[in-house]
Amino acid sequence: MNKAKILVVDDEPELLKSITRILGRENLEVITATCAEEALLGLQQSTKPDLIISDLMMPGISGLELLKLIQRKMPEVPVVLITAHATLDTAIEAIRAGAYDYLPKPFGHDQLVITVKRALNHRELKNENKRLRAQVGAMKSPVDEGMIGDSGPMRRVKELLSRVGPTDLSVLITGESGTGKEVFARALHNLSTRSKKPFIPVDCAAIPGSLMESELFGHEKGAFTGAQSRRKGLVEAANTGTFFLDEIGELELPIQVKLLRLLQEREFRRVGGTDIHSVDLRIVAATNRNLEAAVADGSFREDLYHRLNVVQVVLPPLRDRGEDVVLLLQSFLDRLSTQQGRPALRCSPEVTELLSNYPWPGNVRELFNCARFMTGLTQGEVAKLEDLPPRIREANHRIPSSPGPTEHPTNPPHRSPAPEIQGPAVRYDLSYKEAKRLWLEVFEYAYVKNLLQKHKGNISHAARAAGIDRKSIQRLMKRNQMTSAVSEAGDPQEDSH
Repeated sequence: MNKAKILVVDDEPELLKSITRILGRENLEVITATCAEEALLGLQQSTKPDLIISDLMMPGISGLELLKLIQRKMPEVPVVLITAHATLDTAIEAIRAGAYDYLPKPFGHDQLVITVKRALNHRELKNENKRLRAQVGAMKSPVDEGMIGDSGPMRRVKELLSRVGPTDLSVLITGESGTGKEVFARALHNLSTRSKKPFIPVDCAAIPGSLMESELFGHEKGAFTGAQSRRKGLVEAANTGTFFLDEIGELELPIQVKLLRLLQEREFRRVGGTDIHSVDLRIVAATNRNLEAAVADGSFREDLYHRLNVVQVVLPPLRDRGEDVVLLLQSFLDRLSTQQGRPALRCSPEVTELLSNYPWPGNVRELFNCARFMTGLTQGEVAKLEDLPPRIREANHRIPSSPGPTEHPTNPPHRSPAPEIQGPAVRYDLSYKEAKRLWLEVFEYAYVKNLLQKHKGNISHAARAAGIDRKSIQRLMKRNQMTSAVSEAGDPQEDSH
């Protein structure tokens, strides 16, 4: 780890020697200046210090004036002022002007060391908070909370993020679908010197191959039928910022050639144009495909692969982040409960155990969908096993569903459980027929479950309330793997009354 660098400004040479000696013993690098003018000149010619200690009363520019200049040019650097004129008024003025602390002369060895270490810790905390705020501020959906976690795999990912983020290196992010590749890409952007510039994501799988070149590089007027005016592409929109190519493995070979030139030269031509345009951007790519295998079978260019793969980050699947599942789930439940204006939803111990053992093939995205299902259908403030999506509830046979008012511990006839949908509405990535079928299955399960709960498992009462006959309710129960605890004991035949 690099030594912290301390700039000390004072017109007393002996005091400079004393401070240098004391802080040197603490493994700190000390640079000295005998006046504010000398300090300002040194700041222009060298890297920023981690802390500035300055005398308040000096010939020429005073310590207070120096503080104000530092606040304008490098506000992240804390300043400690020292003076022999220790009055409450000067202390208050210094703090109001932005000084971190104030030391009266003469000060002791321990007092100096404690103040310096406290100021350095304060600076590090501010920097960490700034990084976290940048990451949170860039989150576009609740699934972005996928960076939450303290498991071993996530600690390694975050450590790599902290090292690579501030650089301008190209990064290739790999991992299964739903592991948070765009989240990681945004975090890279937020930690870089480009954080105030655009972050432009492109889903390479969502844009037809015939339109991809125009979408990326833009086109000139008349370049093709329908090109009625000049149009800039996404590459130009990302200029000075970060260009994120998601699902890079889906790009067709002709576009790969043009992308390679962009990576090598940071140059491109619009479709139908002859002028070469230059851009300054960082390129981050992501894929859930094995690009090495794609290179081997000829579907992905080897030179492009090596250009992209300067730093490779492999995001772990959720099944390898066991202790993170509960943290993520509770974060999702808290957010969704707030959005729906309901009390915060908690999980019963049985639910926590089942979800911790579930393999999560859809990773963080599937966990978020599970949270949406639970907050939409759970009655009360504690989610039970019957409040989980059917697919998840039935997947883990090591933890059988406990008896409840609408279920029985014996296994009903097998039927593939209804797949969960993405949210309480409709999956628009499917055909109309398939999306409708999935929506109806989830609706049917939720309706019958809540109906039986309301009538304490009494099938006759439930049928009457639903406006259908008893046999229809029983068919719905069988199709959704439900058995009424009341009917098993002998449901009264109230229809004959």
